[in-house]
Amino acid sequence: MSELVNIISGLIHSQKEGLFWDFKQEHHTNSADLVHDIICLANVSHEGDRYLIYGVSDAFQLIGCQTHKKQADIIDMLRSSSFADGIFPDIALESVCIDNKQLDVLIVRAIANKPYYLTEPKTNADKSKSVRAHHIYTRTMDTNTPLNQSANSKQIEQMWKERFGLTQTPLEKFKIYLSDADNWSQDDTYKYHYKYHPEFTFQEADTFGEQGCETREWARGQIGYSYTDGRNQTRCYEFYYFGTKLFKCVYCYFDGGKKRMVNPDWEPIGNGRIYYYLEDGLEYSFHKFMSNTESDDSKGLSKVLSALTFDIPVFMSKTQLNSFIRISKAKLKINDSHSFQPQSEEQQNILFYELLNIYNEFINKEEI
Repeated sequence: MSELVNIISGLIHSQKEGLFWDFKQEHHTNSADLVHDIICLANVSHEGDRYLIYGVSDAFQLIGCQTHKKQADIIDMLRSSSFADGIFPDIALESVCIDNKQLDVLIVRAIANKPYYLTEPKTNADKSKSVRAHHIYTRTMDTNTPLNQSANSKQIEQMWKERFGLTQTPLEKFKIYLSDADNWSQDDTYKYHYKYHPEFTFQEADTFGEQGCETREWARGQIGYSYTDGRNQTRCYEFYYFGTKLFKCVYCYFDGGKKRMVNPDWEPIGNGRIYYYLEDGLEYSFHKFMSNTESDDSKGLSKVLSALTFDIPVFMSKTQLNSFIRISKAKLKINDSHSFQPQSEEQQNILFYELLNIYNEFINKEEI
């Protein structure tokens, strides 16, 4: 939740409305105006969530919400509207407190189902306004498409391109295709390709020199981490598009080879390290792909000389990771000028587990 507060605070501080956010003093009093605003935000060309922020005056001053609505009621209203193919924007309603003022934030998720439009008009109870059928609305800068007009041809073309995945880079497509694990096939050279787009492939690299990842703090509590029989090892997978290598990913076998997972990334915090995945990262997409038919070995890992277990931290984005690092440094009284100094294995374990405790507190507060 603190990440949302930071986003909304920044938008209010900008003292203007924009392509993907709009301010309202209070909640809409009629459904047609609300549907129009939601459609306009849902159809904009923007990577990321869009926001209707309630409790901000026309002069961009915080006044807070005097009335509130329920998320379920808004979803029911959208479901009852005549959206084409029955597909309506995905929304979430959150409440945030900024400067002791309670604001409601209607989040419109970025999902490539555009263009969103109605097949039957949506009219106010007093018939003063109507969202027209088969009109495609969006926003230009800070302004909605008027009710009696439609988006221009270039904007509509862009919406259809996004829907058909024509605006995504090969890396972005790779992440999407890896989520469809059942439609990957392996040939007799152990190369994987995606069934519907075989130009997307990955395979294990022939040679790889980066060893030792499987002996770091996150793996030390597993009984087999110190085995030397070769079953603990690090491998590398390379990912290609039409034969062009796009990225590579380190994969670890540990606990005597019984467990496996994508090697987590890490960031230094003081003399310790936090190991993590980014939920929107390609490495985490590959980890979920490899865990599709087996258990997720990044969860329930053992601590050294303890019956306690932990999961590898997962952050929604780099922004959330940076927020965690900032909070951790404040809690541990670490100066930004501090330089990382390698510690003994025992001390590294202690520092890592301390950061895990801060992470659990951080995530619990984010989910409130």
